[in-house]
Amino acid sequence: MRTRILFLLWAFVAGQVSAQSSVADVPDSTKTHWRPRYVTFLSADKVDSVWTYARTDLVPVIYKVNKYVLYPNAQTDSILTTIRWAQQAPRVRLAYVWIGGSASPEGPVRWNKQLGHYRSRALADYVLAHTDLPDTLLRVENLAEDWESTRWALQRMDFPHRNRILQIIDTEPDWIRRKAQIRALDEGRTWTRLVHEVFPSFRNSRLVIVCYEQPELPEFVAYDAPPVTDLTQEAYEHLVPIPFTPEEPTHRRVVLLKSNLLAVAAALVANLGFEVELAQHWSLDVPVYYSPYDLFKETRKVRLLATQPEVRYWFSEVSKCHFIGLHTHVAGFNVALNDHGRYQDPNHALWGMGLSYGYALPFGKDKRWGAEFTLGFGFADYKYDMYENIGIRPGQLVHSSDSKCYWGVTRASVTLSYKWFVGKKRRVKP
Repeated sequence: MRTRILFLLWAFVAGQVSAQSSVADVPDSTKTHWRPRYVTFLSADKVDSVWTYARTDLVPVIYKVNKYVLYPNAQTDSILTTIRWAQQAPRVRLAYVWIGGSASPEGPVRWNKQLGHYRSRALADYVLAHTDLPDTLLRVENLAEDWESTRWALQRMDFPHRNRILQIIDTEPDWIRRKAQIRALDEGRTWTRLVHEVFPSFRNSRLVIVCYEQPELPEFVAYDAPPVTDLTQEAYEHLVPIPFTPEEPTHRRVVLLKSNLLAVAAALVANLGFEVELAQHWSLDVPVYYSPYDLFKETRKVRLLATQPEVRYWFSEVSKCHFIGLHTHVAGFNVALNDHGRYQDPNHALWGMGLSYGYALPFGKDKRWGAEFTLGFGFADYKYDMYENIGIRPGQLVHSSDSKCYWGVTRASVTLSYKWFVGKKRRVKP
């Protein structure tokens, strides 16, 4: 299905689909009326026929490099007018509006996948904000890196090492290795020409309006809309942008309630914490440890009150897969693990910092439960008074206010978590 949808993109690259071919399947009563080529008419029982899009010109909205801000222009005005026409014309029924967003293949793959999502949502949110089209009639597709259009364009032009580039595209499925092989051609000169001569038109979002006709209704009125114009890249700098932010598609943040099972199993230290998503890929984890009781008898205890906040960067998404973190810790303690002595902070809490690495694995039917494994290294500065360990009696002071600086493992956890989301989806109002 995705291959078929990507086939849609070929039309706008060529720019050679005639008005006659774009109306090939329209009933005779509609062929006399002019309309933009990005409107396609299908039979009512074949509105999901993706192959028909191959005979339709898709209207592209071009963006600057690494940008996803949509600028209103004659093209977007025509899109809005055409959608309103399709909703209001007596014999026309609007099936849905298909929107795709893509990035040109230069740049990191991970960012290009996000860029395709942002650009598709920019056009989708623009349409929703300036028409009364319900979002149920939108089909939004993230096309990521537009290699299909790159292949199609190269097949129709004279370009250095064209056959070798096409062979790499066809035989190397991994996008990162594919780009590395193309960059290696001609010491990078061929890749530079691709970036400047072929890729710019693929930094876009594009649209098709899918309709079908009601032949039993009266003849519908002719459509009169401003023509679609192709704006140069420089012209966009003088247009007024429509605000769009990466968080706009969902606006739901991840929140997790957590407990370190390793601390409970190793030292019977009760703990509870939370983690909240700060921004895309970033989160704040705050565990709190509290142990006010003896372990097995009066001379064995790990009494403490501690917290260890950590700022994390997630390589995938918050609460999934790998992350690195920067943590700090502060703790008050009263510890006795053997008969040698009891160690207590003299109103001077332990503190320190460290770096950690971890991995989170969601599980369960809806992936709300999760297991997290973390190991961190750093330092801890602390002072302590040492007392004789003689049970419930205070014991004699042995050492007073010794100061230590520890370097080593500062964070170790096997954590069980439960995830939910806060916030609501929002739409930009016109």
